[in-house]
Amino acid sequence: MMGIRLRLRLDGSDNTNDFWRLIDSSEIQPIGTCERNGDMLQPPLGFRMNASSWPMFLLRTLSGAEMAPASAFKKEPPSPTKNYFQPGMKLEAVDRKNPYLICPATVGEVRGQEIFVMFDGWRGAFDYWCPFDSRDIFPVGWCTLTKHTLQPPGNFCK
Repeated sequence: MMGIRLRLRLDGSDNTNDFWRLIDSSEIQPIGTCERNGDMLQPPLGFRMNASSWPMFLLRTLSGAEMAPASAFKKEPPSPTKNYFQPGMKLEAVDRKNPYLICPATVGEVRGQEIFVMFDGWRGAFDYWCPFDSRDIFPVGWCTLTKHTLQPPGNFCK
């Protein structure tokens, strides 16, 4: 856990499949959600055993495990209805090549529902386009507010 972001690892896989989510992401649910909804929990893509062994693996994994209580899961906030970004606006953004890092960035361009995120002080290899309501971009000061480390900008001046 870093700030209000969780580094998650799918049971049965190694750290090459780890991913980050905000604690209020609709993509994470309490144990039993699939079953309550009449769905079947699927093995993760990186599951290395025979697929027929999944139910027993799941049973062994959950037996005696400390499960996150339903109260730990928060509802994802609604998306903004309009793109208010303009070129030059500052923000804090997830580095998609190193997703554990959040760095100072600038909106470089706006095209319809997308913005171009440019990392301050770095060459363009890390920059990316994303929807204006991406959960990988945050207002300036978000890292301080959530106690997440904000990486310093790079040394290359744009």
